[in-house]
This record gives sequence, C-alpha cells and structure tokens, in this order.
Amino acid sequence: MAKRKRKKRYSGPNLTASSELEAGDTIEVVAGAWDERGNATATHRGAPVSIHGAIPGETVEAEVVKVFPERIATRAVNVIHADEDRGVPRCHYFGECSGCQWQHVRYERQLEIKHAIVSDALAQHQETAGATVKPLIASPKRFGYRNHARFSVGRGEESAISGFVNADTRRFVRIDHCAIMDDRINETLAKLQGRLTRMTQWSVRVGANSGDMTIQPLLPAEILDVESGRQHYFERINDIDFKVAASAFFQVNSHMIPTLVDVIVDMLAPSGDETLVDLYCGVGTISCLLAGAVGRVMGIEESASAIENAMRNSIPLSNVEFIQAKSEVAASEVERLQVRPDFVIVDPPRSGCDDRTLTAISDFQPWKVVMVSCEPTSLARDLAALSRAGFTLIEVQPLDMFPQTRHVETVALMARRREVNTD
Repeated sequence: MAKRKRKKRYSGPNLTASSELEAGDTIEVVAGAWDERGNATATHRGAPVSIHGAIPGETVEAEVVKVFPERIATRAVNVIHADEDRGVPRCHYFGECSGCQWQHVRYERQLEIKHAIVSDALAQHQETAGATVKPLIASPKRFGYRNHARFSVGRGEESAISGFVNADTRRFVRIDHCAIMDDRINETLAKLQGRLTRMTQWSVRVGANSGDMTIQPLLPAEILDVESGRQHYFERINDIDFKVAASAFFQVNSHMIPTLVDVIVDMLAPSGDETLVDLYCGVGTISCLLAGAVGRVMGIEESASAIENAMRNSIPLSNVEFIQAKSEVAASEVERLQVRPDFVIVDPPRSGCDDRTLTAISDFQPWKVVMVSCEPTSLARDLAALSRAGFTLIEVQPLDMFPQTRHVETVALMARRREVNTD
C-alpha cells in the first residue's frame, strides 16, 4: 500500500513574469493564509509568493530561493512583526531543508492549523460541508518520532555525504542529525556519514518498540560495521510482532498506532461477532490489531510482499484471513467467498480511492465504513462520493501522526442510511 502521490507539473500561464525577481533578492511582505505546501502566502507586484518559515499575519523579510511560473518561492530571513505563536525551531537545518514546515510554530497552534485544514477540505463538498471535526489528538512525541528515513547521497565535492534535497531549490543539504527522526536513525546516519561512495540514495527503517532495523540497499562492501540489505524488519504494536517488508507501507509514527486503533474501535463500537473487511490492508496492521474486537477479519491488499507479511503476522489469530487483490475488485472476491461485511475499513494512498473501489465499498452494503487518510482533499472527495452512494458522515477525528509538518491523519466514520418505510 503506497502513500505517495505524484505531483502534477504546472502548465498554466506565467504568473510571476511581472515580479522582476530572481533568486537571492529580498522583499518585505505581510504573510497571508497557508498554502498546500504548508507555507504562508503573499503577493508581490501581482505575483503569488510562498514563504517558508512565516506565520499568517507576520511581516517578514523574505529571500527569493526560486522563481516558478506559478509562484515565487521564498523563505523568511528576518521577522519584523512576529506572531505570538512563533517559536524557535529545534533543528538548525530548518529553512534550508524543506522536510519540516512548522518547527517555528508553537505545537498547540500546529494542531489548530491542521484542524482547519481538515475542516476546510470537507467544506468544499456539499455532502460533507456541515461535518463537525473533533479537535486533533496530539502525538506523544513531537520530535524523534519518525521510524523511516530516505536519504540522498551528494555528488562532486559532496560525494558520499548523506542529506536531503530541498523541494524548491533542488539543492542538496547535508544532514548530520534530523530532529524528527528516531534516535537510532540518527545514530546510523552518524556511522555512515561520508562513507557512502557509489551510492545515490539509501533508506533506514527502525522498529520504535522492537529496536529492529533494516537498511536498503546493500551498502558498499567495505562497510562492515553496519548491517544492510535485509528485506524486512520487525515492529511490536500492542503485543503483536509485525514483520514489515522493506518496501511495504507502515505508519511512520509507531507511537500513534495504538491511538489510531482505539479511535477506530470506538467508532465501530463492535459487539464482537461482526465481519470486517480491511481494504488496502498492507502488512495487516489494522486487521490484526482489530481481530480481538470482531468475529472475522478479511484483509485485501494488492502487494504480494505485503500480503506475505500479513499472513505471517496473523498466524496467532484464528479469525483473520487475507486476499491478494486490487481493492477495486474486492467486491467480487468477497462475494465469491459468500462474505457479507458489517464493517469496512479503507486506508487508501494519498490520491484516495478510485471510482471502482468506491463502488466496491457501496456494493458491500456494510453498516459502517471507516476511512483513514493522510490527505484531507482526497478524503473529503471520497466521503462525498460515499454520501451520494447512501452513507451518512457521522464522525471525523484527526490525529497528529506527523508533528512539525503540514501532514495530518484523519479517521472518518460513515454509516449506511437505513431505508425509510413510507407505508
């Protein structure tokens, strides 16, 4: 189950030609609303401006880092009038590295911003516009929570150096310590910094609770003190050991997974004998963790390696089974097995569900549907589609899986509308 969403290349008119700005110039602007990248916005000579490191309402001096046809990318280098919720970023790479958007914002304000993002996304559709969004559930760890990092390796004078690439400038930034990464990732980074010749990228995944780790790909032969190349690692959640393929999706904040499961159980309110279908089930995390609350669980996932892991992870559980299939053909698979689900859980990629998957969910005719998403825009679109298919939006609960960044996880409950007897 992939969580990435390919960005569309801008193909509209040149909106910044009249600005006469170029990289290195500075401008004084008043920051406006947040954009989809998590940056504050402004205009300069009619051109759209995005400002990394500003808060709406602040007056800042901003340095131009890149001029695109659709916007001028800048970063705040001097705050003239600061917002009361401004804080000091913990990471000294903030601004140079674009991985975190909001380290300069007080954490409680971050939660309020994310709440507004979810509410605004739902407001874009008539079917979901009136939904009440609950306050965000905070992460128990605001830093050091990420269990997965993907590093780039520099070239030329920066050859063998690990770091990240700035999303706007595409410049390589050497990173020796990432504030939001698990300590073991930073320890591994320190061991490998400057040693990764003949490589362009590498990734490391750790079990925050198990202490296990995998590094991909296989490191150069001369590096003998760091194990690499394992195709999986193990993580322990709620007393269940999960085998996770190096290429498989797993939530990057292990500390929030029990909370996510608690939210889903509270929404479903199972009596213990229901049948649950888990679409995009990945390595079976939610399927296994909910097995004790229902009578039967059927997980459906396209990835062969993920299904292999899911089957292994569910061995101690007698009421869980998995099917390798695309979610859009799930209805026919479930019908073939003569299964009638009471509940459906769907945790799609950031791009959301396609029309065939939404049709499959509708064809199941479950009493309740729980949708988990890290992209509010696609979530709102899919909830609106399910509403038109006969479901009612009951509850929306965002969680902060990704502190210091613009991303937000949201869990939404829908219930099938009962037929009204007009006799």
